[in-house]
Amino acid sequence: MKKNAFLFITLVLIFVSASLQGQKKNEAQKNKEIAAKYHELNPANIDAILTANFIGRNEKSRHTWNRENHRQYLTNGRYKVDSIFYQIAEGDWVATRFFRRMEWQGDTVTFEGMHFKRFENGKIAEIWEYGDSGQVIKADK
Repeated sequence: MKKNAFLFITLVLIFVSASLQGQKKNEAQKNKEIAAKYHELNPANIDAILTANFIGRNEKSRHTWNRENHRQYLTNGRYKVDSIFYQIAEGDWVATRFFRRMEWQGDTVTFEGMHFKRFENGKIAEIWEYGDSGQVIKADK
């Protein structure tokens, strides 16, 4: 009888553990999809993908921005498009390596960037942005 109870409890624990791991993988995949949506640079997505208390941080300039600053950036009339190289998700974090092509000081330029996005309840709560402005490449028109 003890062996049967032990076997039953062991099987239940294995099932629960596998179920929780599946949920975590599913959540990480959803976070990656939302992170990719961020890089569509569509102002219509902002309220759906950023928390109300969202904060973005740029490590070099110590520049920070909030949800409304981001909306202004996306609607300022300047050309910008992102191309994602890859994304990695772990827990509540998604790391994204991307190229951004945009207008800057009258020229079209391309630079490489990294975002580390922290999620809360299925939305981006925080971004740490790293980019190398020394690697800005002037694009052919």
